[in-house]
Amino acid sequence: MKKILGLLLVLGLPLCLSAQQKTGLTAAKKKELLVKHPQNWHLLSFDKDSVYGTEVNKAYELLKGKSSKKVIVAVIDAGVDIEHEDLKSVIWTNAKEIPGNGIDDDGNGYVDDVHGWNFLGSADGKTNIEFATTENDREYIRLIKLYEKLDTAKLSLKDKKYFSTVKMNSPLSKAKSSIEATKTLALGIDSIDRYFKKVYPNKVVTIQTLIDTKPEFIEDKQLILLYELLKMRAQASKYSNDLPVNIVYKLGPFMVKSAENKYMQQYVASSKDDRVSVMAGLKDGQNWGNGKLNFTNADHGTHVAGIIGADRKNEIGIKGIADNIEIMPIRVVVPQGDEYDEDVAKAIRYAVDNGAQLINMSFGKRISPKKQLVDDAIKYAEKKDVLIVRGGGNFTENTDQFVFYPSQFYNNGQQAKNVITVGATYPYGEITGFSNFGKKSVDVFAPGFDVYSTTVGNKYSGMHGTSMASPVVCGIAALIRSYYPKLSAPEVKDILIRTVTIVPEEWQGRQKLQNISVSGGIVNAYQALKLAASQSNPTK
Repeated sequence: MKKILGLLLVLGLPLCLSAQQKTGLTAAKKKELLVKHPQNWHLLSFDKDSVYGTEVNKAYELLKGKSSKKVIVAVIDAGVDIEHEDLKSVIWTNAKEIPGNGIDDDGNGYVDDVHGWNFLGSADGKTNIEFATTENDREYIRLIKLYEKLDTAKLSLKDKKYFSTVKMNSPLSKAKSSIEATKTLALGIDSIDRYFKKVYPNKVVTIQTLIDTKPEFIEDKQLILLYELLKMRAQASKYSNDLPVNIVYKLGPFMVKSAENKYMQQYVASSKDDRVSVMAGLKDGQNWGNGKLNFTNADHGTHVAGIIGADRKNEIGIKGIADNIEIMPIRVVVPQGDEYDEDVAKAIRYAVDNGAQLINMSFGKRISPKKQLVDDAIKYAEKKDVLIVRGGGNFTENTDQFVFYPSQFYNNGQQAKNVITVGATYPYGEITGFSNFGKKSVDVFAPGFDVYSTTVGNKYSGMHGTSMASPVVCGIAALIRSYYPKLSAPEVKDILIRTVTIVPEEWQGRQKLQNISVSGGIVNAYQALKLAASQSNPTK
């Protein structure tokens, strides 16, 4: 019995299980938790608050009286409101740079990078990319131009597979396919029109005729289905039933024209490359971007930054997870569209070279044309002992099969030891309906539903996503690196994986965390800091 009690204590599990815990959580209770969970539920403990948070508040009981070392956390995102009331005291400042003098004072290759860097802007500050298309669309356009005069059937198996993946995920490719499908639909409508003209050669066919007629093409299932849809449209229309039926038939050409216009609009938007302006005038080896970081559409990055390290001492707003950090904002993400691999790789290197010990990356995409650039940057961070925490993605996909980039797996098949990938959970400990998962590719889970944090303009709100789960883990990792700085990035990752909270299977749905992640559970700050203490001496 003593051994069992000891094991429970080590795992951080409650010693007494209520009847509800034994039998599982009812659907009604789950629904109630989604609506009525505490605002700061991601910081709370199950045994005290009945939600599967990360026990951050409880963890601070372990840290009383212990000293810490300031750590720098780079937030590679869509920009951060550096003047936010709850963030301005924790924003990183490059002390070697003189603001606004147009000189690279510290010689790091970036002019006036006082608080971070924006890789989506021109050096003169006149251009800032606010919108981008998906990487799949960018690649689709590149490939159809590349293969314009080639027989794609003769491509190598590898190239065929890649082209197929791009087409499958490209909204532009789907828009093009829909034109042919719509034309087929329009031909079907034309066939029905010809049928009625044949059956009623000397009569004006009205909408009422369409509604009353039993067609003889009953054997053609697709045509009869289309006929029924036309009839439903006619009955639901604002037109009088005695009007000619060709009013309804105009639907076909209209749909074709709409599909063609949609494709052309998407093609033009996807072909536009604002990076031309950003990169204009650069010399070989020169870095691009500017030091502008405040944007009205920077809610996402501001929210992420607040989760990690909003001021815990100012008695306003919220409390971030880590208490002795500086946030280094780096902008590579736009609210719409996918980031560019070149920017991601540069951002990682900038963070490492300017002293970041942790990097949070709450973004991603389904393909990565210049993955080697990103791989090399991650390897560089690994060599410099920098821990990278990234969101696992929001496509409800198994990323063991469908990779979500940037990935912790290099092109050569090896795995980065300094990258931790995070999935998202609800307050009752179940994977969210949007989170990606993977027995090999998702390391841990963390709260990712209605996480409350900072937004632009001294505001606060709740947001959903693995984008929120990632900074929860990053904040806890920052706590560990702050109080136990001797621990390496791989050691911190190992500690986070080994100390997760295991949610009883009966509490979960069909997707058990144990089966869809490396660790099988939700990150636990209290248990992680206990293990960190046993592996390292605190800062004196």
